[in-house]
Amino acid sequence: MRFLIATIAVVVLGILICYSFGGDSSQKLMQGELRCEGAGGVIINVDGTDYAVNGMAGPRYPPIERIWNKATHPEADIGRILSRGLTLCDW
Repeated sequence: MRFLIATIAVVVLGILICYSFGGDSSQKLMQGELRCEGAGGVIINVDGTDYAVNGMAGPRYPPIERIWNKATHPEADIGRILSRGLTLCDW
């Protein structure tokens, strides 16, 4: 039952849609799927590549800041992504 709830949470909460506006006012879409591994490692999969959202996932995956940081996406709120990802952890 816990697995089913976690799976539903991944589907419902794990898909992130973030908009950024380029210089020409066009919209660009970034999507990812969140999951929690081990003792609180939050990982996001973007375009088939896994990235660490927090330090617990850091040793195994490259940091999310490589693709999503204040320079590339000024409106990015990684703290919000981390909070959602931690809700997927089975403490």
